[in-house]
Amino acid sequence: MKLGIFGGTFNPPHNTHRDILLQAVCQLGLDKVLVVPCGDPPHKSCSVDKRARLEMARLAFEGFAEIFTYEIDKQGKSYTLDTLTEVKRLYPSAELYLIIGGDSLADFSKWHCPEQIARMCTLTVAQRGEQKLSYYADRLSYEYGAQTEFLDIEPNSVSSTEIRLRYEFGETVDCVPQSVDEYIRKNALYSEYRAMTAKVKTYLTPERYRHTFYVVKRGLELASDGLRDKAFVACLLHDVAKYIKPTDYAKYGFTPSDGMPPSVVHSFLGAAVARRDFGVVDNEILDAISYHTTGRPNMTELDKVVYVADKTEQTRPYPLEHLLAGSLDDKFVACLSEAYEICLQRHCDSVCPLSERTLEYYCRDKRD
Repeated sequence: MKLGIFGGTFNPPHNTHRDILLQAVCQLGLDKVLVVPCGDPPHKSCSVDKRARLEMARLAFEGFAEIFTYEIDKQGKSYTLDTLTEVKRLYPSAELYLIIGGDSLADFSKWHCPEQIARMCTLTVAQRGEQKLSYYADRLSYEYGAQTEFLDIEPNSVSSTEIRLRYEFGETVDCVPQSVDEYIRKNALYSEYRAMTAKVKTYLTPERYRHTFYVVKRGLELASDGLRDKAFVACLLHDVAKYIKPTDYAKYGFTPSDGMPPSVVHSFLGAAVARRDFGVVDNEILDAISYHTTGRPNMTELDKVVYVADKTEQTRPYPLEHLLAGSLDDKFVACLSEAYEICLQRHCDSVCPLSERTLEYYCRDKRD
């Protein structure tokens, strides 16, 4: 028997997950598929209780796959090797196909006991075998004797992160099964910041609100797990003062300092708006809002996340690849340097002194 195993957090499960399973059954001739919702994933945190994710998986895959609750029911971290061992115990004669994404193939060497996993199953990659992925497949074959199959599936940019954001922003979501959408809305999942996002919408133009959505998305991609809540709020509010009229500055207790360029006023005013209108009292969040255009020497991780997210959100009309390489620090320095050069070209007579000090602090060696 050919047995497919498809694991994930399913936070939430979406239509692409269903398409992957259907294509795996069709292209590999699988006799049975086990969907394995992760209980306590070792490398990421989940914002939704595992029982809610289990129920969403049942709704999404009922009728053409069996839900395997081993990882949900067990105590402690969920490791793929343990799950495969349990599946092999239940189906000793089955030929196992572990269905994963391209990112997982690239990171496979970092998994818990990759060599043992490779001996137990065929890695089935739900992405076309592009040159880079073929390289990883060849390397894993050499290192572990891994066998890899690529599913011929059209690339799809949908991500669970963006789906969760669409719920938080109160938008229509058409890329999850209807039953899953109804469950999410009935149980108010992904709604922690919905009231705040709705209020922010009243402060911005539709175009700026769309920009804000994608800044939050990028910020969540950049932030470490422990910083994600703060990153959400700081990115959400980073432009909230963009359209505040100068006649209203006084009610926020704000006066622009002498020589402050108009292009950065909304950053420092934004912290005051976040505090007064949105009740934000966390100084780390307020500082990240304040310095998201100028930067500052000795920036915190959150400062850098918001700065980079603003410069590299996916709808920006300029090339982004060179700004998204390397670590967060690498990304920050690349964005800082490019932003300063653009500012010199456009506003050579009104570059913010703080921007110059920031560049000197982080890029002294490059400028010498």
